[in-house]
Order: sequence, then C-alpha cells, then structure tokens
Amino acid sequence: MSRPTARVFVPRWVLVLGALAACGDPGADPPPDADAWQDVGPYDDPAEFPRDGCVPGGFADAAGRQAIYHLAVDAGGYTFPLVVRVDDLGGGGWGGVISGRDATHVRVSDDDLIVRWADDTGRVRAADLCARAGDGAIVAHYASCNPADPETNPGACFEGAAGGRALAPLDEPVAAGLALRGEFAGGPGAPWPVGITGDGLSVNVRVVDDVAYVARYHDGLRVVDVADPAAMVELAHVPVTYPEAAELWNDVKVVDGPGGTRYALMASNVDGVVVVDVTVPAEAAVVARFGTELDGEVSVHTLFVDGGRAYLANLAGLEIWDLAAPAAPVRLGGPWQPGGDGGYLHDLYVEGDRAYLNFWDLGMIIVDVSSPAALVEVGRFAGYGETTSHSSWVTQVGARRLAVHGDEQYGAHVHIVDVTEGSVDFGNALAEWQTRPEVSVHNVMAAGDRAFLAHYQDGVRVLDLSDPTRPREIAHFATWPGYDRRYGRSFYEGAVGIDLDTGRGRIYVADSHRGLLVLDLE
Repeated sequence: MSRPTARVFVPRWVLVLGALAACGDPGADPPPDADAWQDVGPYDDPAEFPRDGCVPGGFADAAGRQAIYHLAVDAGGYTFPLVVRVDDLGGGGWGGVISGRDATHVRVSDDDLIVRWADDTGRVRAADLCARAGDGAIVAHYASCNPADPETNPGACFEGAAGGRALAPLDEPVAAGLALRGEFAGGPGAPWPVGITGDGLSVNVRVVDDVAYVARYHDGLRVVDVADPAAMVELAHVPVTYPEAAELWNDVKVVDGPGGTRYALMASNVDGVVVVDVTVPAEAAVVARFGTELDGEVSVHTLFVDGGRAYLANLAGLEIWDLAAPAAPVRLGGPWQPGGDGGYLHDLYVEGDRAYLNFWDLGMIIVDVSSPAALVEVGRFAGYGETTSHSSWVTQVGARRLAVHGDEQYGAHVHIVDVTEGSVDFGNALAEWQTRPEVSVHNVMAAGDRAFLAHYQDGVRVLDLSDPTRPREIAHFATWPGYDRRYGRSFYEGAVGIDLDTGRGRIYVADSHRGLLVLDLE
C-alpha cells in the first residue's frame, strides 16, 4: 500500500491545526512610514483592496494595534475563519502572522493594518484591517492569489469581505467550578514539541486505568502515567510513520483485545487507522494498520469505537470494522455516503445500532448501523443556517434522547438536538448556546444532564442540560493566555480534545500548546 503524499482531511477552506507553529519575532520589519513601503507586489496598498466599510483613523490608537484578530471571510457563497496577528516589534517595526504563516510585510497606519505573506511562487495572502468600531468590531478585506505571476494574472486572485474582532480572554476568572490538578508537556529536559517547527500539537486524549494516550498531530502518540496528576510521567512515545508525507495522528481511541491485550487506535491522514499495542504502555509499538485505500491513500480523520466495532470517518464516508482481534480487524461495511449527497464525514458518535454522523455541510445524519453492509438513514439535523457539522455526543436527560451538537466556524453554536425517535421534536434543535461568535467550539462529550466542551481559546466549558431548552454554563477553565506570540497562528488553538472520568469528576484536556491538563469538577 503506497503512502505518497499527505492529504489533509479537512473541508476545502478550513485552515487545519497544522498551520499552527511556535515562533519568535516574525519576519519583516518595515518602517512605519507608509511611503517607504512601495511596490512590494499585489495587495501591498490599501487602494488595492475594496474600501467598503473602511473608516479613516480607525487605528490611530497605537496601543491597540498589537493583537490577535479573529475574522470571518465571506468568499462569495461560503465563509471561512481567518486569523491575523499584528506584533509591535519595537523601534517602529511591525511583524505578524496571516493564515498561519509569518508575514513577509506588515504595514501599519492610523487608517489601516495590512498584513501580507508572499513567496517566490507568486502565492499571496493579504488582509487589510481598515476600521474598528467603538465596540471593537473590525471591518477588513482579504485577498488570496495562487498563480505563478499574480501581477500579470490578476484573475487568479480573489477577494472577500471580512469582519470580526481582536481576541482577548473573556472577562471572567480563569477558573470557576473546575480546578487544575496537573499539567504536563514532557519531562525535565524533554519538552514536547509544539507547532510546525516542532511537529507537535496535542489534539485528543483518552485515559484508561490512569494511563493517558495523547494524539499529537505530527508528533504521534504520547503515553503518560496520570495516576498522580501533580507528578505525571511519560511512559512512551510512538512517532508517526511517514513524517516525510506530513503524516498526522488526529484522533485516538483505546480498545481491549483477547488475552488481556490493549491497543490505541490512531487516526492517520495517510495511513488509515494505526494500531498501537499498548498492553505494556512503556513498550508501545505499531502492530497493524487498517482502512480502505482511496487514490493511493488511506486517510482517516476521526473514529469511534462501540460494541466491538470501529467506525471510521474517512475520505469516502463511513466504514465499519470488526475489532474482535484489534491487530487484525475485518471490514464489515462501507464506505457509505448518504444517497447521492457526496458529503464530507468529519466526526461521529455511535451507540448501539445508531450512528450520529457529522457530515459537515449536510448536517448531522442519523443512521441505523445494525446491518453494517446495508446502512439506512433514519433522520438528520440540517437546514439550521450555515452548516459546519463538526462533532456531537448523545445523552439521556429524562425522557429525552439529546445530541449535543457543535459546528466549527466563526459564529459556531452548540445545538441541543432532540434525537428521541418517534418524538415530534425528532431532528430539531431545542436550544442553542455559544460563548461568543469569534471563538468556535471543538470536541464535545456528555454524561447525563451535563455537557463538556473543548472550546478552543475559551477553554473547557461545562453546561447543565437539566432543562434542555435552556442550557446554562456551570463551570469553566480557560487554558488560553491571550495575546502571546506563541499563539494566534490559527483559528483552531487552545482546548482541542477532552476525555471524562465521571466517577471521579475528572476532565482530561488535550490543549494545542499546553499539552495535557487534568481538571477536577469542584
């Protein structure tokens, strides 16, 4: 089975977590005099951008220019999030980040902040922040060029209107109702790498018998003893197999096999599901791989394990595999797509004979999986506005079966969806909830009438669902520090993945930069 190049399994416009990177002072250092920066190339001047909504003097307050800006770009039919960071380097110099890359040019004036990245192939990404309202709202415009020579081929560039705001921690205590018991990102002298330059980001975690299995993008799998959260110890590191193909491990699940064996299943963007024998955690090693090849690759973004089966979200849709022998799985069904829709399956929750499939712009599709070779759609949550169905978790509250459903975008909401089959509300949202439009929810879990959210820059949020028509926040822990040059490279950073130990009231958090955190409900 060939493994030629990485195909990152994301929607066409999403900037993935791999765009994050640790960094020092960003590249260019132009003088603040706008007249001294001329003819750098396309989109180096305010006049080259649309001026709709621009207001002179919007950035006259020099103290307010340095920030991390979260923006939503309207690209004529769909929107996508964009992060722009502006750094005051001192001495009249400015640097920054756009689309996860260090800016090659930053131009600052009282009227505009222009942050631009270009390379020698003619690719250009540029944003012009040209107005700031009294409430902090930003008006901006974005341009992207991909041709070899954008100056002679301007038709290959596109522009989009953008809006958003500078991002700062919410006006609240760092923690309420949750206490930090431990934090780990490598042992003494062996810190975990972070970002592209270090090839690692913590993105998901599963904990079994006080051993944490942390999926860390290009870094692979880290195995950690968490019996004492205040003194965690790394037991093993299993690197990705194909670093030359930019392989990343985005998800992890843990299963038991025959004879007391145990395995961590890692979702790989080029190698399907990578099976790691963790029976002896300190001796973790890859023993198998599975998944259906498509165009020379086996790309799996996320997976779910239930009832001795693995359910894979891959490029072709849903696949189902028997895990009676996890080192030698057997395919039972799939790949499956909803009839004729050709959706992008991003994540899923499975319980019994029902799978709740997050098919991105198609919505959450509920499928009968009792016969893996003949799947049947039984309902969906869709048509609720701009749809980026990202993840969900199902729980029982009173007589209602509820899906805690999260989109992933600028303006994303958590929807509490009635999935009680036979109910008049089946497939409909009972309520929605969000922290703020400029920060998206990511992974979600639920237990009884509590929902647990990994909420990127807004950290971990706990919701009370006892009245599902009025979800309310009852606890939080903020993991993100605010403006910091290690951050602000992507819309998708902060608290990314979670796992629960409901018996101890404990939450394990995979944080993009901080590694592994252990929280207790108070």
